[in-house]
Amino acid sequence: MHSKQKFKIEIPYIFKLLEILEKGEGAKEAIKEESGAGENRVITFIEWLKYVGSIEIVNKEIVLTQLGKTYLKIRDSHDYVEPLMLYHLAKNPNLEKNDGHYYISEVLNEYLSTKIADYDNKITLESAKEYMISFGADPKYPDFIKDAVKVLEESETGFGKMGILEKIIDDKKSPVYEIHSYWVEPLVGAYIIYDLWKEGQTEMQISSIINDKYHLGRIFLMDEEAIIETLEEIQALGLIDIDLTGGLYQIRKSHRYTKEDILNMMIENS
Repeated sequence: MHSKQKFKIEIPYIFKLLEILEKGEGAKEAIKEESGAGENRVITFIEWLKYVGSIEIVNKEIVLTQLGKTYLKIRDSHDYVEPLMLYHLAKNPNLEKNDGHYYISEVLNEYLSTKIADYDNKITLESAKEYMISFGADPKYPDFIKDAVKVLEESETGFGKMGILEKIIDDKKSPVYEIHSYWVEPLVGAYIIYDLWKEGQTEMQISSIINDKYHLGRIFLMDEEAIIETLEEIQALGLIDIDLTGGLYQIRKSHRYTKEDILNMMIENS
């Protein structure tokens, strides 16, 4: 999905394709026929499916990952589904500036988090484009920046139910949006911590959870108070231990659980 990409992510269509794949229709032509969509749309959305972590390619066939199967089982639990998808969209070390995915990640990780840090909670499409281009985004793709903002605001097809962006002035030429933090559910927070935990790592600094790219503070615009409260809720579930003694200010994750166990907990709670 590069500069020719014309379709922004739509969560209902993501689920339509996941349902088709669950039936075992893993070839591109079969997906195209079953979904009734054109080839370009199908190709684009196969990329979106990869980006939200829901599929992998096995013997040239598209198959659901455990996360993809989990999405289907928790699809009515918006407080699980949307933050998980948004996290996976935002987390990718190999983003390209002619890729629509890049703009969703960078608008969240850089632009909105910077605005919140500067105590400025209002944006326009123009201010978003200006910032992203000054930050290094390719000016040839301004529609990708616009789509990234719209995806975060639209509640029917995007991530608007999370309330990170709220349109407060509905002007066709220059709409104004208000930025809000989003407090993740403890199981979502735990999943993300486990997913970002490196092999051999023994502890994680709470400052990293607040400030590091792709982490809770940056993606969901959570401040230190919100992070600490969420970590305490995760600790109450037995998934982490918090260590604030001696100025350590860090957490350790439980050896008894995996991130796949946490997905199963979400299914049980849905």
